[in-house]
Amino acid sequence: MNFLNDYIEKDPLAHTSSIIILITIFFVLVVIAGYFIDYSRNSGNAKKISILERAIKDLIEEFRSLELNLSEQKKTLQDYKYTLEKLDLEISRLADSNQGDSNITTAIQMANQGRSLEEISSSTGLSNEEIEPILKYHGKV
Repeated sequence: MNFLNDYIEKDPLAHTSSIIILITIFFVLVVIAGYFIDYSRNSGNAKKISILERAIKDLIEEFRSLELNLSEQKKTLQDYKYTLEKLDLEISRLADSNQGDSNITTAIQMANQGRSLEEISSSTGLSNEEIEPILKYHGKV
């Protein structure tokens, strides 16, 4: 500290101004160094952000393609479900009409002979809803 006192006492105005200039230069250098350190860190972070943005875009594209695949599979499963429901209905109908197979065969034969809906219904005991498709496909026009 004595050095500073001796230095300032010889020429107080000049020496005080030179000390202020040195302190100012020191702070300017510290600010410039801080700026460059911040700039290098920010540029590194910007590169990392860019890489992350590209990775996120790639993930979004993968999710979209996965969504398309899943929607196609959903449609396929719905088609299978519809087919299975129809088969289940047909099996139930066949099981219910297993004892009436001879009636259906008789109804087909009568339709081939050109008999009317009422005649087939009275002979076989089948309902009009069951006889109409038989007449449509086996009846004579």
